[in-house]
Amino acid sequence: MYLQYIPWLALVLAIVFFIISCILIKKQTKKTDALQLLVKSLLASNESFKRQFTEVHSGTVGMGKKIKQLESIVKQTQENQLNLVAQAPENRLYTRAVKMVELGASIEELMIECELPRAEAELLLNLHKK
Repeated sequence: MYLQYIPWLALVLAIVFFIISCILIKKQTKKTDALQLLVKSLLASNESFKRQFTEVHSGTVGMGKKIKQLESIVKQTQENQLNLVAQAPENRLYTRAVKMVELGASIEELMIECELPRAEAELLLNLHKK
């Protein structure tokens, strides 16, 4: 009695299965499309980061070269300044006075030989005594 409905039941089940399969395929396709968009976006971001990294890297290299140049300029400036200080006439007297103190000169000798006032001679003697 129910045997006559089996083909119809099978047909209905096949149609339901077909509809469910279509729905699942459509959902899967949407997910796949979304994932493809995400992958494209990530690849674009990756390329952007690569360009930015390259720019930062080249900027860093340029800054390193500039820093080395500046260090060289500062070193040369310091040497020039030391040379100028050493060439100043008043400094030569003080340098000579310090050497005399190290050799044991007295306050009177400093005053006479280096033409220093007593207070400066005493100060040099106190600062540079061993």
